[in-house]
Amino acid sequence: MVWETPYFSYAVRELPKGCQLCVRGEKLVLFTTGVCPRDCFYCPLSPWRRGDVVYANERPVKNVDDVIEEARIQEAKGAGITGGDPLARLERTVEYIRTLKENFGKDFHIHLYTTGALATEKALSKLYDAGLDEIRFHPDLFNPNSKLFKVEIENIRKAFDFDWDVGGEIPSIPGQLDRMKWYAEFLDKHGAKFLNVNELEFSEMTLKTLLDMGFQPVSDESSAIKGSLELGLEFLEWGEENTSLSYHLCTAKLKDAVQLKNRLRRMARNVARPYMEVTEEGTLRFGIAEYDDLDELYEFLVEEAEVPSEWLHINREKGRIEMPEEVAVELADAVEGDVKFFIVEEYPTWDRLEVERIPLP
Repeated sequence: MVWETPYFSYAVRELPKGCQLCVRGEKLVLFTTGVCPRDCFYCPLSPWRRGDVVYANERPVKNVDDVIEEARIQEAKGAGITGGDPLARLERTVEYIRTLKENFGKDFHIHLYTTGALATEKALSKLYDAGLDEIRFHPDLFNPNSKLFKVEIENIRKAFDFDWDVGGEIPSIPGQLDRMKWYAEFLDKHGAKFLNVNELEFSEMTLKTLLDMGFQPVSDESSAIKGSLELGLEFLEWGEENTSLSYHLCTAKLKDAVQLKNRLRRMARNVARPYMEVTEEGTLRFGIAEYDDLDELYEFLVEEAEVPSEWLHINREKGRIEMPEEVAVELADAVEGDVKFFIVEEYPTWDRLEVERIPLP
């Protein structure tokens, strides 16, 4: 039976362990390289991640300590390793897996996504020995006559020689039901545990290509592609009747409304300063004041406006003084001149993405 999860997604049987942690915001997203042996027409990767770069969530990684720090801030219980193809930088990926296990223990659950093109027996052995718990293969399913696809399928077979959870991860592309069924039967025959299906979405990088191919958005407000969700549900119904795999249809809404929000909440409680309010969405809300001379403004606020110094924080990087929202509201009424006051909301992430700014009169 296909059942609807509390996370706006759909499943057959049980969710994979990696997904159970992910939907609760408990998985660190570890991007170990943007390098990939394939160039899929639906790949949403942004231009600045298409090179050989490393990110832990939104944090650019200079060394493995950055990864550990980000996992601690998030209170992560596991990591999902992605790319590009993480196996394109195998030694780096293996080092991160081993270091995360050493720092957070064997119960820190790590899953990894790969095309399979580089998953030689030697590579798989290194990943397994480092402590990888779950491996998810995304072969070039929609280009079955390519030499690369044949290599990927042969490599996937080798993964079943190791004692970890093996599964698949593919997009739900309208018109490709037969290829999806073929892959499900292949995985089921070899003893895989699950097959995850992702609702196809437009991204900045794929918009023109997908429109040119005839795909349409569900609505003006959504990045999801028309027909993808319906195909995914049809596929899950078929899979429940014809295979023993578990299935998870991961929707566009899950990623934004659930997974991201839950991760932000976990991070917010660890990075919020005393003057910041953590919202229901997991953002940080507080007041700011902007002025040409921050030191002069700070001195004025403390000595003339008699604002307690512990309520104020000079953020020189962003050129502002931060404070509780209610203090900014009061000061906006009382302070004359060129000082500008705002209420802002930011993500509690490394890049502190600003999602709202309200000017105070």
